[in-house]
Amino acid sequence: MTQSNTTRLVIAREFERLGGDRHALARAHTSGRAIRLRRGVYASAAEWTNLEDLDRYLLRIRAAAETRRERPVLSHWSAAAVWGIPIIGRWPSDVHRVIDRTSGGRSKNGIVAHVTEMASVDVVEIDGLLVTSFARTIVDLATVSSAMSGVAGADYALHRKRPGHLRKDQLLAEWEAAKPLKATARSLRILEFATHLADSPAESAGRVNMYLAGFPEPRLQTPFYDVDGFIGEPDYDFEGYDHLGEVDGKFKYFKPEFLHGREPGDVIYEEKIREDRFKALPKKVTRWDWAVCISVPKMRARLMRDGLPVVDPNRRWRR
Repeated sequence: MTQSNTTRLVIAREFERLGGDRHALARAHTSGRAIRLRRGVYASAAEWTNLEDLDRYLLRIRAAAETRRERPVLSHWSAAAVWGIPIIGRWPSDVHRVIDRTSGGRSKNGIVAHVTEMASVDVVEIDGLLVTSFARTIVDLATVSSAMSGVAGADYALHRKRPGHLRKDQLLAEWEAAKPLKATARSLRILEFATHLADSPAESAGRVNMYLAGFPEPRLQTPFYDVDGFIGEPDYDFEGYDHLGEVDGKFKYFKPEFLHGREPGDVIYEEKIREDRFKALPKKVTRWDWAVCISVPKMRARLMRDGLPVVDPNRRWRR
């Protein structure tokens, strides 16, 4: 769980039990010094301002869990946030949970209830929160997310370098066990489309939108060599078209975890040498950023500009 350890929830009933004045919390909220996440649950406004979208959502989740009489089983986007599963788009404000068909529960006060057969749901405890299992969370996301986001989550679950990664057959078995599901055919399509080779949500989104734009299906992470040895594994290799595609996010040039102690200029120079070696094979290299990854029209325009043909202009997201 990635919640910031420096942002503390203040729960009015506990604050009062320790001798505090709950009215002081209300005044802090009125004056703008505190954020009220739920009735009786507050956080520092100054700390809230500096939080990422995910960390804010994690605080909302914990605030909801702390104010329920019975611990909820978090699901869908809420379970994804706790597990650290990436999504494409902003995190929601509502907290999502699963309930049994016979419970009579319903959605209210910012908590969305998803009705299911609880006997089929594996539940895990993480940092004091009850969540659906990793595999079930991926399946549930596939039923409610966009194709891009659903595939990004499934690709993350399958990723070959992630410790404890799942196999495709495990995801499909979980999908089968979870039925009946909403968006049954669509969720299955997402899981079938997923791969263990996509290295980032950007690569996942780009692959979905290449498909929808009608381009040839690319190979992922194919190793290439020249007379000097190994060149690299481009994100996409359009076999038969002498064309490579690369997601060129700015993080790899500025974020310390991607720089590995190098200066940004060194990374840019190394990337240029790598691209020159690809072009000498010869291969056409097309680069694009996040804005192109998540847009079918932009993806189509960028690749067509560089000569990659559309092979199926009428493609739709279907099984």
